[in-house]
Amino acid sequence: MHIMKKIVTSLVATGLVAQVNLAQAINVTQTQDTTTGDNGTGGDFIETLNNILGYLVGLLYFIAVVFALYGGFQILTAGGDEEKVKKGKTTLIQAVIGLVVIFLASNIIRWVIGLGTGGTIVT
Repeated sequence: MHIMKKIVTSLVATGLVAQVNLAQAINVTQTQDTTTGDNGTGGDFIETLNNILGYLVGLLYFIAVVFALYGGFQILTAGGDEEKVKKGKTTLIQAVIGLVVIFLASNIIRWVIGLGTGGTIVT
């Protein structure tokens, strides 16, 4: 139970760091200076869409990594029980597959957005 408390504490700390990074990414002065858009990008819809996509993909990566850690935790705490080890391996494999799917999906979406902007790939 002590290990679980450490894991939960680590996950909460990681989530707080992610929120701080998100807060630092928002430039309040630039948002107040612009009159064409309320997000500091001059009102460009594609750029706003790309920013939202970036935050969502980051969140999905975080969730997949949490599942991978949980799968590893299941394996480590199995205590020799083959069923628990198998369940942990399944969780770990599914998390890795999720990471690959997130990577491919985000790149495909960015490519499609790039096609809609006249061939410029949005990064």
